[in-house]
Amino acid sequence: MARIEVLEGEIATATAELEDLEAKSGKIEDAIKELEKKILEIGGSRLLKQRSTVDGIKLHINLANDEITKAEVAKAKAEKDVVKHASAIAGNAAAVAEADEEIKQLETQLREVNEYLEELNEKVEAAQAAAENSKDDLDTLKTQLEAKREEIQEFRKKEVRALDADHERY
Repeated sequence: MARIEVLEGEIATATAELEDLEAKSGKIEDAIKELEKKILEIGGSRLLKQRSTVDGIKLHINLANDEITKAEVAKAKAEKDVVKHASAIAGNAAAVAEADEEIKQLETQLREVNEYLEELNEKVEAAQAAAENSKDDLDTLKTQLEAKREEIQEFRKKEVRALDADHERY
């Protein structure tokens, strides 16, 4: 119990010191507030104006930094795009050159095919003309053949009559 009494005494002493320190700190805080009021009264408006100016400048700096960051990101992306597009352009240029060469070859082949078709058309026209001439010749020959048949039949009729007449005489 003696120990408890000693501790209670120490607690009471510490509590009294704490209250004394709180009172002193309250006085110091009041003094600080008074000094702040005096500072604001003396040059406070100027200080507030300067603080506002500094805060505005900081805000502008932050905004400018944000814009710079965005611009740097956009620049990096644009540089990557330039490389990518340059590569694509080079590839497309090679493809265009290859396509131009193929077009030239196809045009040459087309001219050759057109020349062949012209020759073929000439041969077909000649064959058609020959076929028409042959048909005309065939028609002429058929007409002549028919005329000869008629002459032969007339001749046979005459021959049969002559034989009949000879038979009748004998």
